[in-house]
Amino acid sequence: MRDYVKKQLAKCHYADLSDYDERTNTYHIPKYSKPRYEVGKMYLVKLSGSLVDNADSAIATNWNGGTSPKMPYLKIYVSKMLGRMLQVDSICYDYDKMADTTLMWSGWLPVDELTQLSTL
Repeated sequence: MRDYVKKQLAKCHYADLSDYDERTNTYHIPKYSKPRYEVGKMYLVKLSGSLVDNADSAIATNWNGGTSPKMPYLKIYVSKMLGRMLQVDSICYDYDKMADTTLMWSGWLPVDELTQLSTL
């Protein structure tokens, strides 16, 4: 493969480049679609660093009464949607041990600050 193509593909943020066929010198890159959330469903999500244990953030102050999640991984249940905000009931998740913790949190989270890892 040419160096120019390698450099351009390295700039891709969402493309899964693991499916390369050396025999035909082609990639199969599935179309990216943003994760969707639905009321009444559960998801495993990763929060952006600005939301984790940050009671001074704008989201915590304006939407959650000064509270914020204590860990970066949450299992969330979506109870309401308002624009790009989700009202969730959640339990903190230890991703290294692949186990739930005893910490629970309820509040509003911005969709743009979440990375959906799986649907539960």
